[in-house]
Amino acid sequence: MKTTIAVSVLLLPALSLNAQLTRKDWLQADEQTVRLKPSAFPSLPSAVRTELEHRGCTIPQPSGASQPRNVVSGSFISAGQTVWAVLCSRDKRSAILIFRAPSSDHVDELADAPDLQYLQVVSRDNKIGYSRMLTAVNPQSLRSRAIKHSALKAIGHDGIEDAFIEKGSLIWYWSGVKWVKVSGAD
Repeated sequence: MKTTIAVSVLLLPALSLNAQLTRKDWLQADEQTVRLKPSAFPSLPSAVRTELEHRGCTIPQPSGASQPRNVVSGSFISAGQTVWAVLCSRDKRSAILIFRAPSSDHVDELADAPDLQYLQVVSRDNKIGYSRMLTAVNPQSLRSRAIKHSALKAIGHDGIEDAFIEKGSLIWYWSGVKWVKVSGAD
């Protein structure tokens, strides 16, 4: 019983601070989210960069990121084939674009969602920040997470982790037929 009371007393100040945030605060934070142009990523193949610019993409950055994020490469389709995944933001909505080749001939689009959905309070002074981040997950790490996933028979290449920082994540994995969601970190 004492634990419940102590936890409740500790949570009350935090709840009252968050309660002071208004819809306007969240919309303003969405406006202030840093979104970089594709040219900020010199490692991107020029054809991918050109296609991102043609689509009107910017790349949203997690709050407090010290270097550009949300552009990853890996063997996302098959082992040994480098593929690029980019979090493309257009009109304050982001989706993962997967470029299967350095050219823009075949682009998959996954997980479209409002950028506003990935905002959270990131500091004690109620600063709101963007918190979505992509990373590559190697086959070994993916195997340990996907043991119970019946749609995946053999894991032989990388996956794309789509994280809501400090909240949870899921991993996108190409099964050879379709993109499959695998549980990520919680």
